[in-house]
Amino acid sequence: MLRLFKEDEKIIDTYEQVGFILKSLLTYELKDLPVRYEFWYRLAIRQEEYRTLQTEHRAKISMYSAVGRFHQTQYEATKQRGARLARLADIYKGFCIEVDRDILNHRLSFYKEEITTLFEHIHHKELYSYCDQVQQQFWEAVTEDILNIIAHLD
Repeated sequence: MLRLFKEDEKIIDTYEQVGFILKSLLTYELKDLPVRYEFWYRLAIRQEEYRTLQTEHRAKISMYSAVGRFHQTQYEATKQRGARLARLADIYKGFCIEVDRDILNHRLSFYKEEITTLFEHIHHKELYSYCDQVQQQFWEAVTEDILNIIAHLD
């Protein structure tokens, strides 16, 4: 009789956990863009911003001045962030397609502990948001870990 009143706990498999982690990462990356736009549209806007910044910094690179070296550093950083965002978006698109769910879930089961740890960290992300710098470092670490896990799948 007590069973009737107890809620059934939903078991979240590794596929759903990785999908949630990727969605959280991308949402963090797009946090300053208006929410009124569709998610994929905001993602395309951000990717275009990175491409534009890359072009501007590349045009101003000069090894003969400190400002020119600044543009070199910013060009490389923007290029890296744009590539990372594109990779995360491509992976997330793959996780939006339910056809390969069983295959991916099996392959992800080999990294279940790492994925579960990341998933729990994201559920407690407020612990890492007391400072912008710490929050950024947290999301960069999560990105690095999830990309390493996905790299082993490819």
